[in-house]
Amino acid sequence: MSDPHAVLPVALRLTGRRCLVVGGGPVATRKVRDLLAADATIHVVAPSVTDDLRGILANEPDVTWRQGRYESEDLEGAWMVITATDDRAVNQHVYDDAVDRHVWANSADDPDRCDFFMTAVVRRDPVVVAISTAGASPALAAHLRRRLDAALETGLGQLATALRDVRADLHRQGVSTEGLAWSSVVNDELVAMAAGGDLEGARRRVREGLGTPPVGA
Repeated sequence: MSDPHAVLPVALRLTGRRCLVVGGGPVATRKVRDLLAADATIHVVAPSVTDDLRGILANEPDVTWRQGRYESEDLEGAWMVITATDDRAVNQHVYDDAVDRHVWANSADDPDRCDFFMTAVVRRDPVVVAISTAGASPALAAHLRRRLDAALETGLGQLATALRDVRADLHRQGVSTEGLAWSSVVNDELVAMAAGGDLEGARRRVREGLGTPPVGA
């Protein structure tokens, strides 16, 4: 028996990919900001938009707006669509079109018309922690986001960058990074080193812990 609440958590790369947002109110404005954080190319369709969204349109060349009601042709070339209107008929129209075109669809506050769910996000770029309740309770997801945001160290992004650098160096030296004991070297002490700005020391400690040759060897 299928489980309607089963989801597969993923991290999508949307750089340069066209995403459609139907609606121009506060919710749509938040969705546009979420998509901008993922470097997407965004097209908005709505009779009117908020002042905040007008500001985004004025400053972000990758965000465009067609003033008017949704039409099926608006989905042309889109990788995903987010509907943020209070009109169930519009939501249904967009969702039906998206299903026909195999375009991933999300309807704000309407989980029955969602192929995917937006997540509550904690960012320590490039580290991103996403929380989902599969549409059951966005409020609970937001609560968990606040708890995690308070708990997660600010140095996680710097540590991820240092670890990425080590992997890239090893690849350039022709060393496989598969099977190395990464979990044994990534710990709270390493996080503290990176958070304190000692990225070179963090890289060196990782290499020593992995038992790999130094850079240039």
